[in-house]
Amino acid sequence: MGKNLPEKKFEKSKFYDIKDASFGYIFALIAPYVVALAIFFIAKLIISSGVEESSVADSVVYTIFSSLASPIGLCVMFFLFNHFRKKSFEAANVNFKIGTYNTLICIVLPIVCVFGMQYLVGGIDFGLEKAGYAMNDFGLPLSNFGWYVLQLVLLALLPAIFEELVFRGIVLNGLKKQFGSTWAIFISAIMFAFMHASLQQFLYPLVLGIVLGWIALRTESTFSSMLVHFLNNAIVVTLSYLNAAAGVNMALDYTQGWVWALAVMLCFVTAGIIILIEAFYFHFKNQKENEQVDKQKKQEVPFVFLIAMGLGLILFVVSVAIGFMPTN
Repeated sequence: MGKNLPEKKFEKSKFYDIKDASFGYIFALIAPYVVALAIFFIAKLIISSGVEESSVADSVVYTIFSSLASPIGLCVMFFLFNHFRKKSFEAANVNFKIGTYNTLICIVLPIVCVFGMQYLVGGIDFGLEKAGYAMNDFGLPLSNFGWYVLQLVLLALLPAIFEELVFRGIVLNGLKKQFGSTWAIFISAIMFAFMHASLQQFLYPLVLGIVLGWIALRTESTFSSMLVHFLNNAIVVTLSYLNAAAGVNMALDYTQGWVWALAVMLCFVTAGIIILIEAFYFHFKNQKENEQVDKQKKQEVPFVFLIAMGLGLILFVVSVAIGFMPTN
């Protein structure tokens, strides 16, 4: 009789590496399209049952489910990815205990970013619209408080949770070991901007991605970037609601030169505030920045990383080309 051998247990890793970041990014690009395709086929089945096509395509329900494609895709992708790659949830570094001062900074940052960048972003939108680029329209009304709350969930809460789990949880932490903190922040921000697949939504997600990566590493918690991301989107939704419900409009005339000067000045003020926070708060904090990870031996940059970056760039370029195509 042979001895019963104990079952071999595989301990889940608490860290991501560059391969995890690369594969995670590829799956994050694909997953929302898979969910959107599934929603599209379900809509087609409903139409084939005798429902008029226009009533389905133009329905609020279809718009809501379409807006859920990205968070659902990223949610499923995140948990399946960790399961098959044998990664612990701890690898995403979601630490809810970030401290009072860090919390205050996470509240101030989105206010600074939104109001500091809004006129430059508005100016870019103005130029793109003049150039014939198809501007994004979410399609849900903001006529009452109920719609406002729904948009807070769809456009602020869900993206903040699942985009941060993927882009700051997997991608940023995976790149940090290979490239170091600074380069990892910038590379992950570019990947984040590509993911939005829109020329209209490139500059601000790029800047926001840098801020989110920076705050996640400096506070050693992806929860911090979730909080900043949520408040950032919530402010944008709130401004849209105030405009629709109360006529509060902060738009300016971009044919006036002083508006562009103001936009640039506010961007410098935004950058200055962030630099001051870094220099006079985080710089003097005892930040280890996960030295245990950074000291591990670096790998050669795998080919899958180049594939991931290439795929993100291709999807972005294709979406830009489609955006400039004539609608008629």
